Amino acid sequence: MNDKVGSKTVLSYLYVCPTNKRKIMVLTDPEFESSVLISSDEGASFQKYRLTFYVLSLLFHHTEEDWALAYSHDQKVR
Repeated sequence: MNDKVGSKTVLSYLYVCPTNKRKIMVLTDPEFESSVLISSDEGASFQKYRLTFYVLSLLFHHTEEDWALAYSHDQKVR
């Protein structure tokens, strides 16, 4: 991982885009920090996005690789 992510980031889940296998999303452990890391180059580099909610489940859209759906405990669509 690159310096933007940090060497002490705790990861929870890895998701691979069904339409573009080079694109991946990684969820961090919300007990330490709630964020999603997105890579378009098979994990060579990542962009980190902080989340203001706890992600229960995350899904890539089945045809639009830049769309994702996150489910949270409060049952609101984000």
